[in-house]
Amino acid sequence: MVIAGGVIPSQDYQFLYDAGVAAIFGPGTSVSKAAVQILELLIQE
Repeated sequence: MVIAGGVIPSQDYQFLYDAGVAAIFGPGTSVSKAAVQILELLIQE
């Protein structure tokens, strides 16, 4: 599972999702929100 974060231009998100990235967390994403989403992805696997 690949998860990306940081300063990634929003226009690149779809390319990354198409390439297999499971989640993208941009600037300002709260740690708790990211943690919940990552845990949900892990549970699905």
